[in-house]
Amino acid sequence: MPSIDYHRLLERLVGPPLLITPDKAQQLLGVLANRTGLTGQLIRADADEDGGPVRLDTLAADAMRGDRPERKTFALVDGIAIIPVEGVLVNKLGTLDPWCGMTGYDGLAVKLADAVADPEVRGILFDVESPGGEVAGCFDLADAIFAARAAKPVWAVCTEYAYSAAFALASQCDRVLVPRTGGVGSVGVVCLHADFSKMLDEVGVKVTLIHAGAHKVDGNPYQPLPDDVRDTIQAEIEGIRTLFADTVARGRGLDAAAVVATEARCLTAGDAVTTGFADEVASPDAAFAAFQEFLAGGAAGTGAMGATTREERSKPMSLKDRAALKAAEEEKKTPKAAEDEPKDDPETDPEDDPKAEDGESDDEDEDEKDAGKKAAAVKRRIAAILNATEAKGRDGLARHLALETDLSVEDAIKALAASPKGAGLDAAMAAVGSTPLGSGAPSAETGESWKASVDRVCGKK
Repeated sequence: MPSIDYHRLLERLVGPPLLITPDKAQQLLGVLANRTGLTGQLIRADADEDGGPVRLDTLAADAMRGDRPERKTFALVDGIAIIPVEGVLVNKLGTLDPWCGMTGYDGLAVKLADAVADPEVRGILFDVESPGGEVAGCFDLADAIFAARAAKPVWAVCTEYAYSAAFALASQCDRVLVPRTGGVGSVGVVCLHADFSKMLDEVGVKVTLIHAGAHKVDGNPYQPLPDDVRDTIQAEIEGIRTLFADTVARGRGLDAAAVVATEARCLTAGDAVTTGFADEVASPDAAFAAFQEFLAGGAAGTGAMGATTREERSKPMSLKDRAALKAAEEEKKTPKAAEDEPKDDPETDPEDDPKAEDGESDDEDEDEKDAGKKAAAVKRRIAAILNATEAKGRDGLARHLALETDLSVEDAIKALAASPKGAGLDAAMAAVGSTPLGSGAPSAETGESWKASVDRVCGKK
């Protein structure tokens, strides 16, 4: 990497016209002051509130810390410790905050430990926008994040994406929320080998490797890669992928084989929720507001589903359990019909009712029983669709029909039988003439909505 001429950068900031806000210009000057030996010498024209000089290098340091309170390693907003995960992830960056397009696992580990121990912190939020990074240090930090769930709620909000190593970390949180244009996934491993031997031959350069130990120079770039060395490297990265998949499966409550079956694809927001890699599609602002509401005792999500206890949040859930929980939460949020509302009985004296003192009544007990029966029926419907023979090879469509529609089990099975096996969700829905997931508009080919298309396949008018 070429060296940076900081003095030249400073010259280009001082003098020529700039299209930049004053505060950002002062921040850049403050950073360059430390790089050019001018620490403490660049002073703003006005004084601070105490009448003292305002040093630009101090302003820059404060800006880089963001909203981090004094003596805290993280920003704290409404009891939520915000920990940014930005850029390439590396093992030992040596800084607490993201720097020069990188975030260090070491800095994240310090912030996480401090947030868990801090009594002012009610919840921990990882603000993730990263393509991934190094294997070294990743899974130890992932274990620490998973363990932190037992102490405090831990959420991951993608702003906009969390791929590979970044998803390894995000997947260990209680909940993962991703915006509609974001994505997660890429559960795979890559290793690069460059063979420069032909190029060196052409320019007349011969490299002689003198070594002790038969495998000391395995994978060197000056010779073609031998098959046995390639097989060794392949076995190593397959082992890492297994560790990766097991880690994601633990954090997300999924089967490891299902994680491996994604074949390291980067999943869009809708597919991420369908696959179980994310809990909900939500903008960063909505996700943060949902976390605030959750910590205040509300629901855990911006939509319908949310774990209600620390144990539920920390316990891995299968897709079926996750679907059942969502169904139960949907049932709780569904307004009761007027005829189901408890009615006052003028002949009943509240003083004669022993339950009236506690705010309870026989009608309320019956309502609770009815709600429980309805929730159980919803769970049975979801399980019947997901476990149907026709659902095999059509998992994405099966989850969609079970969780996102009110089709009966019989009609859902008919729709599954009419779609091809092995196709993605959009392709499977297209096969029955419907529009892609998340689109409420009619299909361009048929003019039908997905609901109308499924009704047609099921023989409904």
